[in-house]
Amino acid sequence: MQQTIQIGQTQRTYIQEPDREIINKLAQEYDFHEVIVDDLIEINAQSKIDSNSKHFFLALTFTKYMENDQKYILNELDVIIWDNFIVTTTSLESQSFNDLCESIKEEAKDISEPYKTSPYYILYRIIDIFYDKTIKSLSISSKKLLTIQDNLADRKIEKSLVEDLMNEDLNKIFIKHNFLSQDIVIMELIAHINWLHDKHLNMYFNSLKVKLHKIINTINVLSERIDSLMWAYDTFVGIKNNDTITRLTFVNAIFMPLTLIAGIWWMSERSMMTGPNNWRLAYPIFLGLCLVIAYVTFFLLRRYFLKK
Repeated sequence: MQQTIQIGQTQRTYIQEPDREIINKLAQEYDFHEVIVDDLIEINAQSKIDSNSKHFFLALTFTKYMENDQKYILNELDVIIWDNFIVTTTSLESQSFNDLCESIKEEAKDISEPYKTSPYYILYRIIDIFYDKTIKSLSISSKKLLTIQDNLADRKIEKSLVEDLMNEDLNKIFIKHNFLSQDIVIMELIAHINWLHDKHLNMYFNSLKVKLHKIINTINVLSERIDSLMWAYDTFVGIKNNDTITRLTFVNAIFMPLTLIAGIWWMSERSMMTGPNNWRLAYPIFLGLCLVIAYVTFFLLRRYFLKK
């Protein structure tokens, strides 16, 4: 999908899921450097900035949360700015960007401040909406961790809970590395904006730095909560296993003396059965003795475990 809109004196071209043919066409139209073309075609592993060439180029690696799969995938934002145009591409389709285009277009009709129609102000709005979406997804993740915490508190230790914890842990590791790589890039971007000597833009881009640090701090807090929940899960599983072993030990302790008596009784059974009336007396005595020993053993063990 490709869309071009005019915002004041600035032309904005927005492309979602671009292919090689579209990028090559843009490169010929705007005379992009071959390095920029390669960056647009290939997925960048980390965020990067190039403000020294003919075109200002910025690549930021973001993440998009897939609700059905409960995981994040990479969504790269590439930006090229020169004079009065800005070209932005994203590797995935985004409805929020479509809404942003219309919003900026409507705002531009009544804007009296020239800087609000500049390519760099549009860049600020784009990055800002990415950060807002990330903060929203982290808020959803925080609520999910609260649900997991409540289940652990109620000792609802199920397979799905372990899977949820593992997914959350892997998700946080994935997005953490994406946003950590942006820290230096945003600082360089702010330095570039300062070089433009536009105090209005300085304030906006400094606010992006604050949001980025908020995102990174939130990810760190969520990661610590996940580690804590995993530790709690391991503790509850250990307690559950100990309870199971305790029950088995309790049952074995009851039947052990009975097994011993049965073994001794079996060795004497032939002589007890020699007489025609012996079994009528021997078996009731044997069964009664087993019941008495089982009750005494159960009573003693119950008192012991209750005290413990």
